[in-house]
Amino acid sequence: MALNLSRNTKVFVSSVNGVHASGGSVLAVDDFATSGTSGYAVGDILDMAGGSGASGLQLIVAKMTGQNITEVYIPNNYRGTGYANDDALTVGANIVGSGSGFTCKVKGVTSTITADGGRTATGLFKGNEKDANTFKIGVLDGYSFSQASETSDVTISEAGATPARGSKRFNDSLAPAEWSFQTYARPFEHGAASYRASGTHDFAENILWSALAGQAVPTSAGSSDNSGATTNSAITFEAHDVKVDFESSDVHELLKLNIFFALENTTFRLNDCQVNQVEIDFSIDGIATLSWSGNATTIDQVDSAIEDPSKALNCNTSGANGSTSVSTYVEKYNYIDVTGSNDADYLRNKLSTLTLSNLVQGGGASAGGLDAVTNYNIAITGGSITIANNVTYLTPETLGVVDQSIGSFTGTRTVSGSLTCYLDNKTDGSNSLLTALQGATTLVTNSFDMSLFMGGDNSAFASRTTPVVEFDIGQAHLSIPTIETADIISATVEFAALGDSLSDQNEILIKGHGVTVHSETGYDDTSSNAV
Repeated sequence: MALNLSRNTKVFVSSVNGVHASGGSVLAVDDFATSGTSGYAVGDILDMAGGSGASGLQLIVAKMTGQNITEVYIPNNYRGTGYANDDALTVGANIVGSGSGFTCKVKGVTSTITADGGRTATGLFKGNEKDANTFKIGVLDGYSFSQASETSDVTISEAGATPARGSKRFNDSLAPAEWSFQTYARPFEHGAASYRASGTHDFAENILWSALAGQAVPTSAGSSDNSGATTNSAITFEAHDVKVDFESSDVHELLKLNIFFALENTTFRLNDCQVNQVEIDFSIDGIATLSWSGNATTIDQVDSAIEDPSKALNCNTSGANGSTSVSTYVEKYNYIDVTGSNDADYLRNKLSTLTLSNLVQGGGASAGGLDAVTNYNIAITGGSITIANNVTYLTPETLGVVDQSIGSFTGTRTVSGSLTCYLDNKTDGSNSLLTALQGATTLVTNSFDMSLFMGGDNSAFASRTTPVVEFDIGQAHLSIPTIETADIISATVEFAALGDSLSDQNEILIKGHGVTVHSETGYDDTSSNAV
């Protein structure tokens, strides 16, 4: 009996499901050349030619017996498209290495639907390119995913000495699947060998930010723009910071994701996932964390290695689609992995700071408004920010059929949160804020310029030597602080982020700056071995 231990779970998030939309991707190769080969070595990458109109198949040499190749890996993104069963293959080019003479044949190809779940193909996993679309996400203990069924009960109610008292239950529909997990907030800087331009900044969890706030996974071939597939993207990678804005979020459907929970012995794929909300935690005794949650239309159990980003096909001289173990090459070609402790920064909430100011409003305090304050002197002791899309899923209600969700649409975008601090009598301290808000009796809506610097201070990003993530709220509406009684009296300030108007999307701007440099041979921001 093979159990699944949660400690061995890996989570992958992708904008595709791993099957080429045009079909004809290679499932396995066979009939390896047994003579006439020379010069190959384990790790060589071979671009295979053959098949009319076919392209993109590349093999990684996994095992040699003398001069002969006896085993190859085929990561998901190397499987190509347009191939047919029994196509004869020759080495068109040596991407890595300089051997010669190897030939083989195609043994099985994919269609235009997934093997698991029969869903329309959306593309192959890409890891080491500027248009990377699949990411390994480092999650904390306590993740969850599930899908329940909606039921109806029919009961009998009779009079008489011996009434029938039975009931019957019917399955009506599958409710939208629910998922949630926590990640650390981890900014970093791209190095010379990375999947975006060297010197630009990024988030380890960038694909989740993309789905929360935009419609596309961004790419970057330059240091100051999102050149590539960037229409309606939420993220900009620049020389001193990475930015997340919500300018492209006024749509009915944001970027849909496929989330893979690769347990120890089983992999589940959540289809058409929407990121509904993220909660940013400022607990000062911990590491900065992000709690992500959302829904999906369905959950598939992935049995085929070709649709599992954690696995690569392993073909030997007998042509068997044998081992589905993760090869040492999969990380670079199937998915991006910056989950290691030395790949990106961690943020210490104890170092977090708050800047808060306001202009004169409502004629000033003497008129029941607010006087201008350049910067309130408030040290936070905790708090959180929640960004929610309020996504709603639609499910038919057909009699005699177990219906499934047909899709979703976004609701009101809300950005809200709370901060805690000690109640003190410093100049422009928390008690001054409490007094000012209590006295603003003629001010229906107030506006404060608020910036929360998670893990650091507000020094300029261009000269920073420590990592930080800034949550910049230009117009925060603050409620009157509530008093919390404990050993030390404290106050809780609740707030909501507002745009310039109801039709603007500038409630919040998120900026990250990392100091850890990600650089690993095999990644390339302008070209790569994957196609």
